[in-house]
Amino acid sequence: MEQREHKPRLISNRRTAIIALVLTGFLVAVTFRAVFSHSPHHSYWLFPLDFMLPTWAGVAVDVAFYAYLLWLCVVFFRIAQGKERVLVAGWCPGILLGPIEHVVSISTAAAIQYVQAVSIAVAFVAAVLILLEGPARGNAPSDRSVLGYLL
Repeated sequence: MEQREHKPRLISNRRTAIIALVLTGFLVAVTFRAVFSHSPHHSYWLFPLDFMLPTWAGVAVDVAFYAYLLWLCVVFFRIAQGKERVLVAGWCPGILLGPIEHVVSISTAAAIQYVQAVSIAVAFVAAVLILLEGPARGNAPSDRSVLGYLL
């Protein structure tokens, strides 16, 4: 008989599925609020450290953090399986395009917000489906969860 290697899943039990749904739902609400009500004031920095650091150091901190966010998106996407990948892929545009929208033109920023809204809405639907169908289906054992270790 063939034995398959069991990889840890992002969402392997009901608790992590509920947490993923609640967090995604919160992000849906925040994203749609941002799409329909534009805030007149926002900072151009991921970390507004310009009052205590020189400009070059603030840019270095922002670039390092942005690279870390990109790395996290890739790692989580590689770990995810099935509908989890749709969930992670729905979160990534908001994470990666969010900092960029403050340094582009207003029309491009509006387009970025619409892309973020659609992608997080798709992620919310995936989170609902994961919760309804049961997160522990498939080949992975239900007690090995990547998010379970984090929570």
